[in-house]
Amino acid sequence: MLDDGMEPVGSGTPGGRLAGHDVLDAAFTALAGGRGRVLVAEHPGVLGRNTAVERARAEAARRGVRVAHGRATALDRVAPLSTLVAALGGGGAVGRADLADLDGDRLTVLERLRCALEGAAAGSGLLVCLDDFHHADELTALALRVLVPALADEPVLWLLALHPPLASVAVRNVIDVLLEAGAHRVPPDRLTQDAVRGICEGVLGHRAGPGLVAFASGVDGDPALVARVVRALDAAGHVEVRDDLAEVVPDADRRPLPRAVVDAIRARLADLPEPVAALLEAGAVLGRPFTVHEAAGLTRRSVPELARAAGAAVEAGVLGPQPSGLGFPHELVRRAVYAGVAEPVRVALHREAADVVAAEGRDPEEVVGHLERAGHVGSAAVVDVLHRAVRERVPRDPGAATRLVVRLLDLLGDAHPRSDELTVLAVHLLTATDQGQRAWELAVRALHRDLDAETETLLVCALAELADPAHGQGDDHAVVEYTRRALARADLAGHHRAELRAVQAHRLAGTGQAAAAEEAADEVLAAGARTERGEALMLACAAKGIAALHRGEFARALEHGRAAVREADRLGPFVRQRHARLWLCPPLLALDRFDEADSALRLVERESRRLGTSWVAPEWHYHRARVRAARGDLAGAQAEAEAGVRAARERSAGGLLGKVLGLRAEVRATRGDLAGAEGDLREAERRADAARSAWWRVRWLCAADRDDEAAEVAGGLLAATDLVAFIATTAACAVPLLAGLARRCGDLRALDRLVRVTGELADRNPGVSWPAATAAHVRGLAERDPAALVSAAELHRMSGRRPARAAALADAGELARELGERQRAEELLAEAERLWLACDALPAARRAGRRLAGLKARPGPAVDGVVPDRAPEQWADLTETEVRVARLVARGLTNKAIATRLTLSPNTINTHVRNAFTKLRVTNRVELALQVIAHDEARRDTDQR
Repeated sequence: MLDDGMEPVGSGTPGGRLAGHDVLDAAFTALAGGRGRVLVAEHPGVLGRNTAVERARAEAARRGVRVAHGRATALDRVAPLSTLVAALGGGGAVGRADLADLDGDRLTVLERLRCALEGAAAGSGLLVCLDDFHHADELTALALRVLVPALADEPVLWLLALHPPLASVAVRNVIDVLLEAGAHRVPPDRLTQDAVRGICEGVLGHRAGPGLVAFASGVDGDPALVARVVRALDAAGHVEVRDDLAEVVPDADRRPLPRAVVDAIRARLADLPEPVAALLEAGAVLGRPFTVHEAAGLTRRSVPELARAAGAAVEAGVLGPQPSGLGFPHELVRRAVYAGVAEPVRVALHREAADVVAAEGRDPEEVVGHLERAGHVGSAAVVDVLHRAVRERVPRDPGAATRLVVRLLDLLGDAHPRSDELTVLAVHLLTATDQGQRAWELAVRALHRDLDAETETLLVCALAELADPAHGQGDDHAVVEYTRRALARADLAGHHRAELRAVQAHRLAGTGQAAAAEEAADEVLAAGARTERGEALMLACAAKGIAALHRGEFARALEHGRAAVREADRLGPFVRQRHARLWLCPPLLALDRFDEADSALRLVERESRRLGTSWVAPEWHYHRARVRAARGDLAGAQAEAEAGVRAARERSAGGLLGKVLGLRAEVRATRGDLAGAEGDLREAERRADAARSAWWRVRWLCAADRDDEAAEVAGGLLAATDLVAFIATTAACAVPLLAGLARRCGDLRALDRLVRVTGELADRNPGVSWPAATAAHVRGLAERDPAALVSAAELHRMSGRRPARAAALADAGELARELGERQRAEELLAEAERLWLACDALPAARRAGRRLAGLKARPGPAVDGVVPDRAPEQWADLTETEVRVARLVARGLTNKAIATRLTLSPNTINTHVRNAFTKLRVTNRVELALQVIAHDEARRDTDQR
């Protein structure tokens, strides 16, 4: 028997007047009148405490009543009368002499105790508090049956506090007898949320947040234990204070419980019978509501034994019935029980739990969780169960199937016999659930192991799918290399070879190797391969379509693309996730069939939403933006491109992100947002191929009126690019713009090449407006033929490409101006300005407007725009070299030509041009030329006067 030394909490406990206060008041009133009484205070649950003992002691001290108090321990049960004697001797309420030599016969001992109690109660009365009375020895229980009635007329107040579920039979019997004889129950006083909040605030000195209050409430209503837990949490750094509000840290549920909390809670549970403790450990390891059968399988105990233990645990309040079995009323208690299990025992229990929950048909992810905690791969039967579960989940919940197979793979390791099979499945599921980067890494890691031919084929095919622009993982060159290695195997079956050759054809086409791609595709088609997965024909048709597009054969590209779509539709939902209709968009766009392209993209979007393949979103936004831009809906094109950029960033589709950023840069530059376009361009150049990056840079430089620099970049682009493939896959306005720059810098060889290539492209696509219009546009620029340019504009009108038509009209108007056909030039430039404005291409519209205004303002030969007022004070700031450079710019020379004439470096000329811009307050070469004209005219007027 121990005296706990606890300070009475009494009225200081938060929450107002506590339950049972009236019972205590009545008992002390009776005591003051010289009458005894018996109070029974049952503790709530196992962790809870009925604070009646502390309140009674406080009230006794206030009234001057003598107190005999003690707390029983489990050891008391083996020492007769130890509980009662220790309590009476505690605090000196009964003299030591009266309690000495109590070894005689029981009647004599009881009589001596009665006399001692009667003497101690003389005067102001006596309070006898027996706390944790459920541990009392049998003789103490029998003694109370005699002493309580014998002292009924004496001022002795008995207070027995106990956990009834933990009491022995003798203690339960005496409690029943006393209650039948008129003893009073003191209702348990569970702490309210406000009371717990008050304890937390008293311990921490700050306001308590709801999370902290909820956490502390898990100890089931003992103020002392609540305070101890809060102190331990604070000491372990699990509590943070912000703006005077104390709250548990966000990841508190993932951190180990502080040892002090674990020890405090487990100390309260230490008195539970051993079968109950085993049941609690099993439930803590299972980590959810559980059945007695599961616990029996886990602990290797009989069901009847654990059924009795479950009844005792429920009665004790440490477990409670839940819809799916037994569960802990508070997660804090479960975590404390779990943390108290020795690590080797815990590992063994998790290993057993994997088999148990698998046999019970529980969630496979729960099985994997136990295996992970056990650090064990599990039995073959468990692995089979998990494998079947993954397969079953694929159709209805691919995300859950993916999580499960990845966790299972991590658990099994590369050396497990089922690892290769599961790796293939995991790669496909990761791809389908938009986790391309992880799928690529997993497949590449597996390909460096010793695989059988089928597994290697399946993984190479998976890599090929990941290299598609929508996924943006890896690159075509890597896939081609892995395919080459796989094709070199001597044990390769025929259908595996067909699949690999189809993959090779598709990826070769993606890298621009059209001839090699067609050779591989023809081999597959000639064999008529219909493999188990059935994708070889689809990929071969797609490869031939891409190769035809790169050769500029648009109708044939569309034909092969449609064959690929038919094959994909035939193969079913899994292959439809490839969204083969996206392969139709480039040839449809090249054939000016914008409505069909839009329809195909709408269908892809609907299928994507239905199949949950959100990874394809960046690509459909990209193609839709290209269609909008070709039609002249630049605002819509920019909106689609921006949506594509967001989608590509969300999915880490790096390759496609470069293309979408470049397209957005092109559209932004065309609309006049040069700063935004420059930002996009810098990022796109790090991700896209050299030809596309060069074109986007040329487009931006032209929009910024930096034509000389644009001409230099264009020269490199034209010299190093497969023009047919470039023209077939890039914006329609690219070729005329490049031709104009080649003409400007006098690169007749490049200009002639463009004339030849565009003519061949038109011949390969009879009846298609865009190639014919492009050929006419380039020829008109090369031959200075306004009629050819007007013809190009008319063909573009028929195709519906407004920006391309506006560009042809603007070039025709400029050429007419140079040839002195003023009225015709005005008409053409006015129409070009109107079209540019309708497309929201403001910089181009302003250029056309300036030229048109210049034609209307000046008689005779026209100049580029309205001549501005001269600025003599700014001209005075120019150096002599800057004046010479400005005059040469006005004469139409490029920076490179000026550098040659003045024997200076191009960089020096660039600096002089920029200085002239700044000092004369102009922004482009046209305005600089106009200032030169205005200055020279003013000087001539002065000289004449």
